[in-house]
Amino acid sequence: MKKNVTTTFCILMLCSLILSIGTVMAAEPGYERISYLTTVIPTIDGQWTTENEWTDGEDTWIGTDVFFTSTQDGDMTRWIVEFLTDTTNDPGDMWRFCINTGQSFSWKFEIYGHTDLVWYIGSADWTEMEEAFPIEWEDSLSTSPTSTTPHWILEFQIDKTDQFEFPDVWYFLLQVNDASNPTFLAWPPTDPENSDSWGTENFSTEAIPEGLTFAVMVLLTTVSMLVSYKYLVKRKETKTQ
Repeated sequence: MKKNVTTTFCILMLCSLILSIGTVMAAEPGYERISYLTTVIPTIDGQWTTENEWTDGEDTWIGTDVFFTSTQDGDMTRWIVEFLTDTTNDPGDMWRFCINTGQSFSWKFEIYGHTDLVWYIGSADWTEMEEAFPIEWEDSLSTSPTSTTPHWILEFQIDKTDQFEFPDVWYFLLQVNDASNPTFLAWPPTDPENSDSWGTENFSTEAIPEGLTFAVMVLLTTVSMLVSYKYLVKRKETKTQ
């Protein structure tokens, strides 16, 4: 009975955590994140202009090589992406953002060689568009609070008040490439042609709760320790039989 009560409590806690994150679309499981309200408007110059520019967003990591975060308000959706292990300037270096707002087509934005941005509309077949898009971006080899080694940092924002409207929840894919290693990384690591396999972004009208990232890390660490302990005990019991 005690075991059943404990299990029920854990399930309720997990459900509560999921519901607090926001509505989740039918996308790649485990790849949901939140764009909280922008409280410090960043300067889009490809570097940390002030120490508190990007401290109002949810931290997301792709392994240990790439860090990114995002915020939003009534006018803009903003990202910063740091490729910590990319320290060279190569024509094959790439940033790629794929976005689907629940429509039958998606947007794809690509920056190669740290020069020009090209954008497309489509899904499996992409059509390159020539007209200007309400985007401001800049990247540079710079240091940051994340790493004192100069590395590529991209700041990227979309004007939501022009031709691009976001719902509260939408599909999102981020891909980066370091041509010198080479290193190709993605969030999530799925098919860029299929928006149903991308992750989801949830818009929040609230500022990020203080200590949220730390609390989630503690929770995940605790769960990981419990799972590892249970596995080791089970393995030990199997060996002794």
